[in-house]
Amino acid sequence: MPITGDPTTTALSLTIQVRDGKTMTQHRMGEKSVLTFKNEADDPLVITCMSHAEPFLEEGCSNAVATFTVAGKSTKSVRIASNFNAASFTYSARIGNSEPEDPIVIVDRR
Repeated sequence: MPITGDPTTTALSLTIQVRDGKTMTQHRMGEKSVLTFKNEADDPLVITCMSHAEPFLEEGCSNAVATFTVAGKSTKSVRIASNFNAASFTYSARIGNSEPEDPIVIVDRR
């Protein structure tokens, strides 16, 4: 039996694309949205913007950063800095000495 889905009711939809010769998962969000990273590993999760920009604004901080750390077994939320003007950015997510993941975030300014 074929599986068909209504995009408006699908529980999780992933968009995969190729950028700079690399396969990447694409996440789309509004410009004032919050990104939440949940680290289920014991080792720290390091998030680093790979687009030579500082898009992340941590809670309680006034300056945007390119890199931040989520402690093991914890969650951290960040906003996209209001002065970040690019339409997208790539970031690397790496736990301990594991291979990094390199997704892309598309900032939807509609």
